[in-house]
Amino acid sequence: MAVEVRRDGARARARLAVICAAAVALAATGCRRAAPKKDQAPPPPAAQPQPLDSASADSSLEPTNPDEIGNLAPAGSGSAAGGAAAGPPGAATSKRKGKRVVRFLIDGPEQPIAVGGAATVYSKGVIWRLSGNAAQVSLFGQNGPAPGPDAPERAKKWPRGRVAVAEDGSGVMHAYWVEGQSLMRSTLDAEGKLGGPEAVAGDAVNGSSPSAVRAGGRDAVAYLAMPNARNAERHARMWVEGGSVIDLSPEGSGATSISLVPVGGARVMATWLDARQAMSPVHARRFEAREGGTAMAPDEVVFVGGPPEGYPEIAAVRVGESASALLPLSTEKGFALHGIMVDWGGRAKIRALPYPNGMDIAPVAGAYACGESFVVYARPEAKEPGSPQVLEVATLNASGAIEAQEVVAYPGQVLELSAAAAGDSVWVVYTAGTKSFAMRIGCSGKGEAGKGT
Repeated sequence: MAVEVRRDGARARARLAVICAAAVALAATGCRRAAPKKDQAPPPPAAQPQPLDSASADSSLEPTNPDEIGNLAPAGSGSAAGGAAAGPPGAATSKRKGKRVVRFLIDGPEQPIAVGGAATVYSKGVIWRLSGNAAQVSLFGQNGPAPGPDAPERAKKWPRGRVAVAEDGSGVMHAYWVEGQSLMRSTLDAEGKLGGPEAVAGDAVNGSSPSAVRAGGRDAVAYLAMPNARNAERHARMWVEGGSVIDLSPEGSGATSISLVPVGGARVMATWLDARQAMSPVHARRFEAREGGTAMAPDEVVFVGGPPEGYPEIAAVRVGESASALLPLSTEKGFALHGIMVDWGGRAKIRALPYPNGMDIAPVAGAYACGESFVVYARPEAKEPGSPQVLEVATLNASGAIEAQEVVAYPGQVLELSAAAAGDSVWVVYTAGTKSFAMRIGCSGKGEAGKGT
């Protein structure tokens, strides 16, 4: 499908207008997941994965042990805020200029690049999910991503489910998304052209977002599946290139959000949230793509949180040869961003970064670039109810602790957030109010601001 190149030249509105527009957009969108429906067709049979045993080096199956639980100090309000952090969306100059924020080299935000809505960053650009089983691609260039969709009605209602991209260093890329109850797949070339869509599974939860990786020369796509005869809950399943479908959730357990993270070679970590009225358990499974099948460790509950507020989503990022699942969730003491780091032996370390106040929509995204684990998240600027939000960037250290928090934008309210590595940078795209903005983060200040990949 063709890539549009028209630019939305309107200036971003003032903070009050953004907040008001966000409220209108939320009211029109209705950020509620569709209720589970009865099975319309038998799900594809689940393949039987190989056990992940001693045939794989260092693949211990020791039980999970959350042996390190601690709290970190609240995120700073931007120690370089006096001109170093980016100002309100649209307030910067028309040319991109690198801005050093203590440790990070920040480039953006400036003018909006699209009308707000579901978006996914990958190594070459941004995929914008459109209604009607369609998508649009904006490639990165010298001045950032090309303009995205500019239809005004997109700000009133957009598809909540995002596109996932499976890619590796070989240049092979595929896009995956959910349309109706079908998990769809399409090729994606270096020029941003999408091939014809094909359905690879027919039991996905309508409106949900899959997670995709490419490891060992094959795609693996985790998705939320409809209840069936084996499991009365909506649960996690995984389609593996070659046609097999594997059940991730054990019988009797569910899933509401899922994330896959490659942790080196053919190894992948799957983490998912099962948000319930009384508690919020987080599950993890390790698997490895092998010749002739997929070797998988048993399901492990690595964290149990309290009742969710709204509809929290989990995001995960690689930390060395481990993965950290990032989950904004309320606690007995308030609200915090939890980092649940799981190593290849199945052991978990839990960290918590307190927020000044709670958030019903608390976006968080992660990316692994230049050997570092980046985290981008929105949090309240102050403890007062209804406080506007700030966008903050941080890194995770080897133990999973969140370090070097710095405010990089004052968007008012963030509705969508996505991040991915692109060369020596991390690109971030977020929706504030009715507009979407792009930001580039150089690895430890090594990157040269304004350069694409």
